[in-house]
Amino acid sequence: MKRFVGGSRFWFALTALLALLLDQLSKVWVRASLPMHVPQRVWGETLRFSLTMNERGLFGMSYGAAWVHLALPFAVVVLVTYFGLRATHRWSSIALGLILGGGVGNNLIDRVRFGSVVDFIDFGVGNWRWYTFNLADAFAVAGVLMLLVHEFLGWGRPRTASVGVEGSRPAEQDRGASCR
Repeated sequence: MKRFVGGSRFWFALTALLALLLDQLSKVWVRASLPMHVPQRVWGETLRFSLTMNERGLFGMSYGAAWVHLALPFAVVVLVTYFGLRATHRWSSIALGLILGGGVGNNLIDRVRFGSVVDFIDFGVGNWRWYTFNLADAFAVAGVLMLLVHEFLGWGRPRTASVGVEGSRPAEQDRGASCR
């Protein structure tokens, strides 16, 4: 138990549970507080809450039969769980936890309970509006962006320690330099 707390699996599980909890609580509140398709201003016309039920998939696209809208996300949840349990960096564990929490909240819980996804965040300027989304969508997108930043820019990776006096190279670079 002591190894689990503070390790990569801990951060993966905690992040997934928090993302799922926040998503589901926000949807309970929205369904109890807002009428369908009536925008409520939150921050002028830029940010509004407007309850909608999305029967389709990502960005309102359809993937075919209704069972595909359950099977595809279920496969993604299994895949993300597999990688999340194997993650070695806290950053990638948190990113995968966000993706898992969002995926379970949207594509499994909502679709099983309601046959569609509860969306309510309406963001845009004037008539230029983004697709209505929810916290699960935001968490999943944030997780994907975190993974991309981690992979391509190295953010969230442990720093290698320099050995010796200031200005000396890390041991890995020294080994590479001797092979040239």
